[in-house]
Amino acid sequence: MYFITILVAVAGSVTYHLSLKHLPATLNPFFSLVVIYAFALLISLAGMALYPTGSRSLSQLNWSVLGASLGIIGIEVGFLLAYRAGWSMGYTALSTNVLTTLMLLPLGYLLYREQPTVERLGGLLLCSGGLWLLLRR
Repeated sequence: MYFITILVAVAGSVTYHLSLKHLPATLNPFFSLVVIYAFALLISLAGMALYPTGSRSLSQLNWSVLGASLGIIGIEVGFLLAYRAGWSMGYTALSTNVLTTLMLLPLGYLLYREQPTVERLGGLLLCSGGLWLLLRR
């Protein structure tokens, strides 16, 4: 199950990027997000019925719901506008993921005491080098 969760995230990410790339450029980006979120709400409600475990109490929610909402909007609008500006899917996804990892690695250490290993730091350096090779002109 451990690796299946990553495969689900990868499949979702590929579907997301392919779909976003095909949105009409004349469509208001926030209107498209409203429609996307309406469908996502319906799918999520169905998912709640299929995955009945866990609390559904609003009182257990905290500030992180607002933070995740702001993050999702930033991700969605950022990718949508990047594609409209001419970024390719591969470069956009790789660039944002490498740059996000560069920011999250020290934050994980500072906030959650996640220990960076030599292997992870080496992998991050390789990804950063790959990003540099892809983006240089």
